[in-house]
Amino acid sequence: MKKYSDMICGFAGMVVALVIFVLSIQISMKEGDMIGAGFLPQIVSVIVFGFSAVLAGRGWKLSKVYTEKTAAYPSNSNGVLLMIAVCFLYAVLLKPLGFIITSAGFLFISLCLMTKKEKINYIKFIIITIVAVLAIYLVFTELFGIRLPHGIL
Repeated sequence: MKKYSDMICGFAGMVVALVIFVLSIQISMKEGDMIGAGFLPQIVSVIVFGFSAVLAGRGWKLSKVYTEKTAAYPSNSNGVLLMIAVCFLYAVLLKPLGFIITSAGFLFISLCLMTKKEKINYIKFIIITIVAVLAIYLVFTELFGIRLPHGIL
C-alpha cells in the first residue's frame, strides 16, 4: 500500500479539487460584482488539482521503482488530527468572529503545528500572521471588492 500512497493521495486531492470547483461555480454572484464569492475557491481548486496531479504522476512513476525502506520520520497522526480539528474550528468561527481574528488565529496555530518544537519562533510567527492576514484582507476587500465576514469587529 505504501507503494501507491502518493498516487492515491494525488487522485483523492484531484477529486476533492473537482468537487470544490463544481460547488464554487454554483455560488451566485451579486449584481454589479465582477468577481464573486466563488472566485477564490475556484482558484484554490485549480491549484490543488494541479499539485494533486503532479503528486499522482510522481507517485505512479515512483511506484515502478519502489523499494521498501524504514521510515525516516516518525508518524504524526495526532498532529494531522489536530490540524483537521483546527480547520473545522476555523470554518465554524469564521462568521461569528470575523475574517481577521479567525484567520490570524488559524495561521498562527498552523505555523506552530507545522514547525519543529525547537525551531518555533513566536515573535516571527506573530509578525508573519499579522502581515499576511492584513494583506489578504486588503487585497480581497479593496482590490477585488469581495466582502469578508466582519464578525465582532
